[in-house]
Amino acid sequence: MSKRILLIDDDSNVANYVKFRLQKKGYDIHHIDNGLDGVDGIKNLKPDLVILDMMMPGIDGREVAEIVSEEKLMDLSRIIVLSGKEVSEEVKALFDLGIHDYLQKPINIDNLVIRIERALANLPEKE
Repeated sequence: MSKRILLIDDDSNVANYVKFRLQKKGYDIHHIDNGLDGVDGIKNLKPDLVILDMMMPGIDGREVAEIVSEEKLMDLSRIIVLSGKEVSEEVKALFDLGIHDYLQKPINIDNLVIRIERALANLPEKE
């Protein structure tokens, strides 16, 4: 069974590229374009991994991660954050919450795949 990945990113160009490339790698990837719906997507899809954009209208990536943590929706070590900015205090705060990794945009898809594989390495198979 392929691993389910939820991509939460408001940039449709990034989302389409990442979705296309990860589907070719065999991942079951779903895209949501805003943080609020992304939280609902985490609740409903129960993804194995979340790729989360930092800067989005409405609630941003930091707020999504905080909700996920507070509501215990998933293990934050299964979240990879994307951002157009260099490492900031907000990203450092996300690492303190327990996210797995961070990539600066524009992303290198091969680098993203390596980080996804590392994050999913010890994930038990779903029943």
